[in-house]
Amino acid sequence: MKLTKPSSKHYICSTAFALICSSVLASDHRDSPYTQKNPQADIGDVFLFQGAQTGGLAMAMTLNPLSGSGAEGTLPSDKITLSPDLIYIFNFDTDGDAKADLAYKIKAGKATTGQQQPLELRKAIGAEARDAKWTGTVHGTGETTALNQEMHVVTGKMDELLFVGPRRDPFFFDFLTVDAPVALAIKEALAGGDHLPAAGSSELAFGRTDMTLIVLEVPDLGAEPLNYWVTVADGSGETVDRMGRAGIQGIYLVDAPTGYNTEYYTPRNAAKYPTIGDLNNAYNASSPDQDGANYGEQFTYRFQQLEVSQDKLADKVAFYLPDMIHWDPSANAGYPNGRNLREDAIFWTLFDLNPFMQPAKGVELPHIGTQRMSDRFPYVAPSINQAFKPGSQLEPVFPIFMK
Repeated sequence: MKLTKPSSKHYICSTAFALICSSVLASDHRDSPYTQKNPQADIGDVFLFQGAQTGGLAMAMTLNPLSGSGAEGTLPSDKITLSPDLIYIFNFDTDGDAKADLAYKIKAGKATTGQQQPLELRKAIGAEARDAKWTGTVHGTGETTALNQEMHVVTGKMDELLFVGPRRDPFFFDFLTVDAPVALAIKEALAGGDHLPAAGSSELAFGRTDMTLIVLEVPDLGAEPLNYWVTVADGSGETVDRMGRAGIQGIYLVDAPTGYNTEYYTPRNAAKYPTIGDLNNAYNASSPDQDGANYGEQFTYRFQQLEVSQDKLADKVAFYLPDMIHWDPSANAGYPNGRNLREDAIFWTLFDLNPFMQPAKGVELPHIGTQRMSDRFPYVAPSINQAFKPGSQLEPVFPIFMK
């Protein structure tokens, strides 16, 4: 993607955009008061791409962001688990109404030995796909993978593949190659939000941190267009976090920067949502089919701040809401048509919202991630605390990818 040098008006727009991004923490890490207190429920990122292992759709979500960093509220990489009280759900809308028609649900039991937990995979369709409860047909059982222990992959009755375990956070935004003020704002937001060193590369976007990875690959899925998002629900069927597109809550539902009137910076019903955090909790508890009615005002306001012309506002809002990732097998793969593990989806989003961003001299953007990933399931790079055989930095003590 070649970016051109902006005019003086473009710099003004970039400055306004930097203010908007001042609260961006990541793709979706720590997006609400609930998830900040409950990292096992905190979706960091979601991905959807054609899996090399089976040729079907591979889907992934990350939980427990910033693990191994020492940041307040986080745990070491060998301690992070899924909550036995929560249900982790991959949702698919196959008829375009922004309601789940198909869902794959995952639940973990209490840890049996250290970090390892029993797992169950269920497939739900129709009403059961929409209830966010522990319903559906059992498709597989097995165990999670503990750090530096034997890898476990659950194989479902339709040859689905499921992996759950600690891996390196694949989040990537190369902000160093975008000139100020945007880059400065993002760097300050990253470093200020998690108190970690922020570096604009796939190796160090959040320092050296891990998360819990859930990867599911379904061989017979992806031949037709669909919409995709992920949710985490409690036992009653209440969703406590959700995510579709990259960076949505970090851009649109944020506290005002210092010096701005908090009551006007992000429009909301203050009686119903006393704080922006209350608005974020409500967003996570709602479903994509409600997005336009519930959050169209906030999104429209952001686009007006970015000087989107009046005749394009409705189309811009309709593109981002409902908050889902679209998959079309007949179109070129690449965000926003799916999202693979190496894409700089945050850059794509920011450039779409403000096309006046300027790369550093001689730089072609966007870049791709350089983490040590694989074309074998479960694809994501090893943990920051991966143990390798003596004298080797490439051969782990236990295999970390399928053959």
